[in-house]
This record gives sequence, C-alpha cells and structure tokens, in this order.
Amino acid sequence: MPHTAEKNTSAEHDDCIEEVNSAGVILCYYRNRYNLTMEQVCDGICSKAKLSRLERGIRCVDSLTSSQLLERIGKETDQFELLLNDEDYVLWRARESIRQHMKHRECDRVREKLAAYRAMKNNAPRLHEQFCCYQEVMMAAEQLENGESAQCSQRDEQVRLCENALRALHLTKPAFAPGRNGGKQLYTATETGLILSVIHYGKNYGDIWAEELLLDLFHHVDHYYTEHRKQRTGYRILMELIELEQRLQDLDKELAYIDQGINFLAQGREIGGLDRLHFLRAQALMRRYGTAALGREIQRECLMAYSICEVFGDMQQMERIRRFCEEKLKWQITGQAM
Repeated sequence: MPHTAEKNTSAEHDDCIEEVNSAGVILCYYRNRYNLTMEQVCDGICSKAKLSRLERGIRCVDSLTSSQLLERIGKETDQFELLLNDEDYVLWRARESIRQHMKHRECDRVREKLAAYRAMKNNAPRLHEQFCCYQEVMMAAEQLENGESAQCSQRDEQVRLCENALRALHLTKPAFAPGRNGGKQLYTATETGLILSVIHYGKNYGDIWAEELLLDLFHHVDHYYTEHRKQRTGYRILMELIELEQRLQDLDKELAYIDQGINFLAQGREIGGLDRLHFLRAQALMRRYGTAALGREIQRECLMAYSICEVFGDMQQMERIRRFCEEKLKWQITGQAM
C-alpha cells in the first residue's frame, strides 16, 4: 500500500489519546516473530511502557516515533495508512516536504524548511532533532562528494561532518563510541545512515572496529530489511567493507567482499551497482593473480560490467572500463559479445 496520511478531525488532540494504532499492532507482530525484547526495539526511542501501550493498539506516540520503532525491525511506514492528529499531521507534512526538497537537491529550501520545523512544537524532541541533523549530515556529505565545500579544507569538513553525525546518533544511541563495539543491535535507517557517514569520513577511528560494526550492520539489514531498501543499504555497507580492505591492501578479503556483494545483489530484482562490483572484481583479480593466470576471467568480469553500464547508458563508466581493457589487458572490449 502506498504511503498515505489521514488527518484525524476528532476534537481530541492529546498525544496519549487511546486511539487504535495499526503501527503498534504490526510492531508487536514482528517483534514477537523475530523474538526480540521490548528493550531491544525501543532503547533510545521511547520508554518500554510507551511501547507496551503502542503494541496494545493505543496511540500514545507520534508518527515519527512509530516509524522509528518499526525501522528498528526493518519495516517502513509507507506500507500502511497513518492516522494523525492535527499537530502530528502538520509535522508529518513538514517532514515530507523536507524529504522532497532533499530528493531534488534543493539545499537552500531544505535549510529554510528545517529552521521552520525546529520551531514547531513536538513531543519527542530527540527524534525530531535527529531527523533534522540527519538531513544536514546528508547535505554536507553530498557537497563533499561533489567538491562544493569551500569554507575550509576538505579534511576539516570531514571532521565536522563526523562530529555532527555522532551528535545526531547519540540522541538515540548515547553509548555509541567510535572504536568500541556494543555488540549486535537494532538500527533505524537514520541510525544506519549516520553510522555509515562516521565510518566513511572518520577513517582514523580504527579499521578492526569499522569492519566489525559494518558486519553487524549488514547482518541487521540482511535479516530484517526487504526488497529495495535491503538491496540499497546492503550494497552501501558492502562497498564500505570493500573500500576498507582496499585501504588495508588485503586483496583476499577485498575479493571475498566483492563476491559477497555480487551474490547479494544477484538475489534482488535490480542490477544497479553490479557494474561497479564486476569491474572492481576484474581489477582485484588482476592485482592478485595477474593476467597470465586469469586473463579470460578478468575479461569476462569487464565485459559483464561494460554490458550493465550499456543498459543504463553510463557512458563515463563504459569509457573507464574500455581504457582499463586496452591499457591493462591489451584487449578491445568494444564489439565483444557475451
């Protein structure tokens, strides 16, 4: 079912109205199915007492709190209809507007809308502030990737981004600390995005810690997420693991994570990202074994990557693959057939 929100026109607008809430019923079902405790799901988001009331079908939290609880077990609120009171409806509409401006990369509008959103009254301030901080971290990351940050050095911008991501993460996971693992946990999509930003831009926090945390995140995504979100987020985590092994120059582990990524994406319905993984595999195989031993296999990986790029019309990546084949393999990939 597409994401919808229905405004509740009842005269009662109190946040603890005893109003049937389908989100809580769904949350209870999946929490029991996955054999999770209440503490695992609600820690840092709301009290156990509130979660208990929510699971009994009583509307005792706002829509953002409900959605974050569901995200801890990989479920999205766009799978069912939301029933909101007046205040919650206004906040929901504001968040949707911010997301749309983010989608279209309208940064000035996002900043303007975030300032207005922070001025609104809300009853779960930590979650609403985390929502705002997350948008700001994502904007900063995009500007860094596009080379648009010119206020100070790139390294200083990365440090600032990490600090902001950690500050946002501590709103729901106060015990989180780089370099210290807290064991397998549940994560919302927002928490996952913030952690990935910390790992990507804070490369001095420790490689062993980063690898262990990334594997925990991947386990969570692989176990709880479904379809597009699972494929998109799992791919991003695996790419971080591959980049980590590239920095460490561990070719065997790099190849293992590349193979895991190819197998992971092959289980889904989309092929986006497979071109990059197959091309990475070709390059890693050449560095590890050389063309004398695995020349034909390297060619096959390049051809697979090239063909996927052709389907998507990615001319820049096709050109990179063509140059690699000519310069490293002394082979003309154009005109080849699978």
